[in-house]
Amino acid sequence: MNKIIQIAIKERKVTILLSFFILIFGLYAYHFIPKQENPDTTGPAAQVIYTFLGASAKDVEELVTKPVEDAIAKLEGIDFIESYSYDNVSIVTVMLDYHVDYKEQWSKLSTELDRIKTDLPDGINEPTINTELTKTAGIILALTGSEYNYEQLAGFAKLYKESLLKVAGIKEVNIDGELDKKIIIEIDNEKLGAIALSNSDLFDLIRAQNVIIPSGAIQTEQGKINVKVPKSFESLEDLNKMIIYRSEKEGSIVRLGDVAHIYFEYDEDSIKYRFNQENAVLITAYFQENQNIILVGDEVRQVIDRENKMLPDGLNINEVLYLPKDVAVSVGNFINNLIQGIILVVIVVLFGMGARNAVIVSMTIPLCIATTFISMSLLGIDIQQVSIAALIIALGILVDNSIVISDAIQVKINAGIDPIKASYLGAKEQSIPVLSSTLTTIAAFAPLMVLPGEAGEFAKSLPEVVIIALSASFIVAMTVTPALASRFFKPKQTQKDYLEGITNVYRKLVRRNIEYPIRSMLIIFSILIVSLGLFKVIDVKMFPFVDKNVIYFNIQSEVSGDSEYTQKLVEQAEAILLKEPEIINTTSSVAGGIPRFYMTAGLVPPSSDKGQLFCEFDLTQGERFRSREELGQYLQEKMDRIFIGGDCTVNLLEINIPGPTIDIKISGANLEDINAVANQIYNELAKYPGTMNVKNNQSNYKYQYIVEVDDEKASSFGLSKFDIQYQINLALNGSKASVLKSEGKEYDLMLKSNIDQIDDIENLTIKSSYTNAKILVKQFAKVKIKEELTSIKRYDRESLVSVTAKVKAGFGSGSIQNEIQAFIENEVDTSSVNISYGGDKETISKYLSGLAVASAFALVIVYIILLIQFNSLKQPFIILATIPLSAIGILLSLVLTGTHFTFTVGLGGASLIGIVVNNAILLIEYINRARSEGMAVKEACFDSVEKRMRPILLSSVTTIFGLLPLVFANSSFFTPMAIALVGGLLISTVLTLTVIPTIYYLLER
Repeated sequence: MNKIIQIAIKERKVTILLSFFILIFGLYAYHFIPKQENPDTTGPAAQVIYTFLGASAKDVEELVTKPVEDAIAKLEGIDFIESYSYDNVSIVTVMLDYHVDYKEQWSKLSTELDRIKTDLPDGINEPTINTELTKTAGIILALTGSEYNYEQLAGFAKLYKESLLKVAGIKEVNIDGELDKKIIIEIDNEKLGAIALSNSDLFDLIRAQNVIIPSGAIQTEQGKINVKVPKSFESLEDLNKMIIYRSEKEGSIVRLGDVAHIYFEYDEDSIKYRFNQENAVLITAYFQENQNIILVGDEVRQVIDRENKMLPDGLNINEVLYLPKDVAVSVGNFINNLIQGIILVVIVVLFGMGARNAVIVSMTIPLCIATTFISMSLLGIDIQQVSIAALIIALGILVDNSIVISDAIQVKINAGIDPIKASYLGAKEQSIPVLSSTLTTIAAFAPLMVLPGEAGEFAKSLPEVVIIALSASFIVAMTVTPALASRFFKPKQTQKDYLEGITNVYRKLVRRNIEYPIRSMLIIFSILIVSLGLFKVIDVKMFPFVDKNVIYFNIQSEVSGDSEYTQKLVEQAEAILLKEPEIINTTSSVAGGIPRFYMTAGLVPPSSDKGQLFCEFDLTQGERFRSREELGQYLQEKMDRIFIGGDCTVNLLEINIPGPTIDIKISGANLEDINAVANQIYNELAKYPGTMNVKNNQSNYKYQYIVEVDDEKASSFGLSKFDIQYQINLALNGSKASVLKSEGKEYDLMLKSNIDQIDDIENLTIKSSYTNAKILVKQFAKVKIKEELTSIKRYDRESLVSVTAKVKAGFGSGSIQNEIQAFIENEVDTSSVNISYGGDKETISKYLSGLAVASAFALVIVYIILLIQFNSLKQPFIILATIPLSAIGILLSLVLTGTHFTFTVGLGGASLIGIVVNNAILLIEYINRARSEGMAVKEACFDSVEKRMRPILLSSVTTIFGLLPLVFANSSFFTPMAIALVGGLLISTVLTLTVIPTIYYLLER
């Protein structure tokens, strides 16, 4: 290091020139670094969907879901497996841990699903595997027009899609809401029964009539001429005219149109969208990775504006989501905060060091920031709110090293030493303490890079950027600062000490503390204990809501399998919401969810009983609510009160995956036992005045027709189980017989029967594959009505029912959680079930334990660094005593400002471990040096406060002032962290100057 310092000073022109180049490259890097709103926390999740027509939810669970779960369980690094079994459909979702090589696991997933193909029942469709479950849309546009149907809207949407796909940086564009049209061939069973054909015969006839098989070629003198027999079906008329039967006796023919009603129909399982109560088609665009979304967004805007001019009258394009605009605002706000922080830090340095020295020290800031941008570009770290907030947090710390070095150099110059030699000696003398303080700060931030879960992934760039910036600040302080000081620093006249009054106060306090060290430490310890008691009055909310004016609603119908009923529920919710003055617009979906609009927004699976609404709001319109939380609670209570026919859950955007505040999970082998316990817990939880949206998500029952087959009678007629199941399923659920191609479009030909009552099932004819005889169902079976589950939820391969609730403002989730937990332990028989807790309880436990482990690692690393520096077992413990002092400041600041304890407050507390010890390092290092020069312990302690107060206060004040823009930024995520950092650093600095000398005297006298 000494050699590097010498070279930097000797070749100072080169040093200054390199610094200039770093600034230029830093600006260049900033311009081209990908800019996002948030870090990419796309979790490794996949969803597997199987369709098994004709199967009940229970059959789907036993025959499909469980084997699929067992296959998925063979993957490595599984976080959880969640499944839903519905009538006809199995949906299994798997979430992996973030550290897993998920590409390898998705390959293994496909292999495992292929392996179990033979174990799954006949008639099951090929699975739909979605390994991009968490991909998030960058742009969502809604195309509406009251005079246009879905098909016409989709036609115009394709023009936008074609243009957007030409934009560099756009990865994918989808048209959502383009309803699939199919052709229904609805068989009249009574008419079909009059001829010698069954449903399965008709199915085979249609398939055989509409197939193309290469016919070969004829060799001629001119060469080969291919022979081709075209398909038979090109229109509905062709289908109606198709001959299906010819009477041998009478010679009469029967056409398909004689026994069936043939018509077009939209696929009832397709997801339908609306914008402000008008039918809509969504144009959803996704950005490529590592793109500057702002620059790509500018080009996308031009494309959209150009296409808008070509729209016919009556068509409107509406922006549901436009991420480039949000990114520009978010990054712009944080850059403004960064600039404000730089200005404040420079002012503090200017006041504390004088103009000449302040300019040199302030050069550290742009150099370090430029170096950080270059490093971020090389390491693939995006510019987003977390990485910029990290720079703001590091701002005040960046100049600390240069302050210490420049202060040491100035002392040497004032002593009459040549500036070049003084610069070298000052930098050399402070190199080890500065390196130590830098390493301790880095050590505090480093463990934060491996925090668990989505939030840990979200916050990972914060410690990464801080570590880069601190490393840059050390290099700059050791090279650029002495190089510039050797050229520009001059001897200073003795100036008035503006801190003389404060110094005198501290001198008296230290003398009194050292005279009565035990009493002093007892007082400090008492203050600490009282402060820790404040934690009881601080509300804990690990993840505040995102600073976006968006609210969304998940709708669950109480009627399964009826998308029309779900649509009525969605329309009911739209009508309720659009009466509220704060709601600007609504985008809704029926039979599934809206394309993922935020990285943590829960994905709504396709299902006829589900819907979703996405709304933008403006609190200033109604002037009724002070915060988005108040609006959310108001709307949830209103929906709980007046929403009829289903459940409507209100959600605000969160950094973590959203979920209920209270979540009690009941699992086990027996579903009846699970439901009984769930009902008991639900009834109790619903009584609590502080809860709302209390839900028991056990499945509803509905009546279904059950065909009970007499196996002996069926066998006597020559009927196999396959004959019976296949032909009843074909009649009731229908099946795709073929495809009709017309005008460049394909339409599935769906064959089904007009069965709508028990008599129709009983009179259905089943054809024996052995004898070709046709037998009525009522001859070998009875049709009964029976209650069946509509859906079955499983979690980690066990049946699961959850009882959930949200907590109203003003009520503590912790107290309600403790009360219901005590009720379960004392009043509920849980011997046949397993109880586990999610919600806030799980989140707090998960992330606080993660922060605790990270803090413990940081403490160990910091201790080792200090042990090496001071070569003492005791002195590192003296320095670490500053950490509990910072806890006093954190808790006081949270109470005084009414701030929740959040995940970022925990991050701030953990990072303070490396920040607050730096002041103590300066004190201990000075005391040790004074003692080595012959000064007594007591006098060295007295003298340390006087000599090191100015750099300590200047260092702390620059850090605090650098954080002030974040304190006043009103950011739900970073303002609590900044408040905790300011409070902890302020109180720690004030107390460190008295406590550290006192403890040192106690241990070393």
